[in-house]
Amino acid sequence: MSLGERLIEILSRWRGEDIRPREESLPVWDIGRPGLLARRRRQRREAVAACREELLAALLAAGGPIFAVHQEPSDEYGVPGVLPPDFDPHDPGVRHWLFVLGGWCFYRAGRQARGSWPDVFRCGAADLLSWMKRESVEVLLASFPDDTDWVVAVGMAGGEGDRRSQIPWSGIRRDVP
Repeated sequence: MSLGERLIEILSRWRGEDIRPREESLPVWDIGRPGLLARRRRQRREAVAACREELLAALLAAGGPIFAVHQEPSDEYGVPGVLPPDFDPHDPGVRHWLFVLGGWCFYRAGRQARGSWPDVFRCGAADLLSWMKRESVEVLLASFPDDTDWVVAVGMAGGEGDRRSQIPWSGIRRDVP
């Protein structure tokens, strides 16, 4: 199973009010936190947290190169550019950066993305996927500042130079709570 297929499987399994595709036919998902007065708030927050942990673990387990960018690079957290093999998401400082501060993006690609980036939280799914194709980005996980929302996008099925079609969507289960 490819990394993109694995991420789609995870997202499909956790799909719900807070974990949903941006557009039904395209592989761009938005993950948010339930509001303060939301029904079943605790269960929904736990589902979002578990989904995020599983997505990050799948990305890191897939190997690299995995690139990291941060909205405001900090010497304290040492945003590396390319994640080192010993990157530890369980380290307390790293966890704080990942799940409290946010404002980061991890992506898997054959090379580092160049030029200007789209606003992954506001652009349309097709625009984001078009940019990912131009930059040979296979998958992208982005966290909004303060880690309130995530975007997960699955672009090309393989690395740089691979022009295969995008991950098929026929396997998404619609009955996941």
